Amino acid sequence: MQDRRSGKIVVVSHCILNVHSLEDDLAIYPGLEEEVVQLLIKKGVGIYQIPCPEVELSGIFRKALPKESYDHPKIRKVYQNLAESISQTLKLYTKKGYEIVAVIGAEGSPACGIDLVGRWKDNIKGKREFPRDIEFVPGMGVFMEEFKAALDKINVHPRWVGIPGKSIRSIRPESFEEILKKLDKI
Repeated sequence: MQDRRSGKIVVVSHCILNVHSLEDDLAIYPGLEEEVVQLLIKKGVGIYQIPCPEVELSGIFRKALPKESYDHPKIRKVYQNLAESISQTLKLYTKKGYEIVAVIGAEGSPACGIDLVGRWKDNIKGKREFPRDIEFVPGMGVFMEEFKAALDKINVHPRWVGIPGKSIRSIRPESFEEILKKLDKI
C-alpha cells in the first residue's frame, strides 16, 4: 500500500481544537471549531496542536484579559521557552521534508492573536471589565510574537491566519466567513 501523506502540516492554537481551554463565556461551539477542522480535513493536512499558552501560564480558572496584561518580561520568557520547544519539534518535520504551511491563531487573544488583539480602552475610570472595556486593535498576541521569532530562527515561514473568536464575531459577523475563504486558499 502506498504512503498517502500530504507532507503539509498546519499548526493550530489549542482552543480551536478544544474550546474547553477558553475563558468563561467565550465558547461558540460545544467542543471544537467545527468549520475550521472540517476545512483542514478536506485539505488533507496534518494538524499540530499548540498547548494553550494561557493555560500553561495561568491555568484553566482565569479571567479574559487584554494583551498588556500578558506583555511582561517574565511571561514572555515562559512563552519564548514554549515557542522554542514547539519550533524544535516542527524543525524535525521540516528535516523530513514536510512543510509547515500555516499557523492558525485565535484572533483577539492576548497570547494567540494573529492580526488583532484586545487592549483596554483609554479613559476608563474605575474597575475595568472584560469585554465592556476592551477594544480590538491591530497586533499579534504575545505568544505568537515569540512563536514567529522561534520559527524565523529555524527558517520556517508559514502563512498566519487568525480565527475570529466570539467577541470579534459579535462586532464583525462576516469576519469568520472571510477567514474561512482565506484558509481554503492555503
